[in-house]
Amino acid sequence: MKIAAREIASLVIGLIGIVLLGIGLNHVLDIGSCASGGSYAIARPCPEGTTLSFWLAMAGALMWILGIIVSKQNFSAPGAGQVLWTAGFAGGGAAMLVKVLTQPSMPPDARLGASIVAGIFIPMGLVVGVVEVVQLVRQRRAKGGGRTGDARRRGAPTGAARDPWSRFKALNDLRSTGALTREEFDALKVDLAGSGPDGRRKPAVDRVALIRQLADQRASGALSAAEFEAGKRSVLRGERVDSLER
Repeated sequence: MKIAAREIASLVIGLIGIVLLGIGLNHVLDIGSCASGGSYAIARPCPEGTTLSFWLAMAGALMWILGIIVSKQNFSAPGAGQVLWTAGFAGGGAAMLVKVLTQPSMPPDARLGASIVAGIFIPMGLVVGVVEVVQLVRQRRAKGGGRTGDARRRGAPTGAARDPWSRFKALNDLRSTGALTREEFDALKVDLAGSGPDGRRKPAVDRVALIRQLADQRASGALSAAEFEAGKRSVLRGERVDSLER
C-alpha cells in the first residue's frame, strides 16, 4: 500500500510539473529572444508576463524532477519514474515539434531552438519507454515461467512434463528419494513403456505425476507418511485419490 501511494504521489507531482513546464515553455517560445532592463538600447523588449512564464517553466521542471525522484524505482525500473521520464522528454519534445510545424508565426530563433530541443528530447524519452516495455514483458514471462515451475514441482501434468523423458526423470527422482520401492518403480515403468516418442498412446492417468504430487504434499507436511503410503497404493491400483482433486 505504501509503495502504491508513493507511485501515485510521484505521478501527481510529476504530471503537474509537466503541465506547468509546458505552459511556461509555450509562452516563452511564442516570445522568442527578448531583453528588458539595463542601460543599453533594447532591440526587442520582453512583453509583460515573460518573467512569470519563465518562473512557471522552472517550477514545472523542478516538480517534474521531484516526481521522478519520489518514485520508488526512479527511472531505472518500470514504475511512475519511467512514465514521467518518457512523458516529459518524448511528450515535451513532440509538443515542441508540433508547435514548430504548425505555427508559422513563431520567431525564427525560437523555431530553431525548439527544433533542436525536440530532436534531443524525443529520442531520450523513447529509449526509456522502450526499455520499460521490454522490462515489463520480461517480468510477465518470468512470472509465467514461475507458475509453470510450481506446477511441475507439484507433479501437475504440464506440457513439458507429458513427454516420456520428463516422466522417466520424475520416476527416477521418486525412486532415489525413497518414495517408491523397487517393485513400485518397475510397475510404473510399464506406463512409460506404453508412451511413444511423441508422447502419444499414454495411460489415461499419469500415475507418476500423481505420486509426485503426493510426495510433495508429504514433504510440505500436508500428508503424513501413512496417508502418503495409502494414497500411493490407491494410485498404483488405478483408484481415484480425493486429496489430489481438492
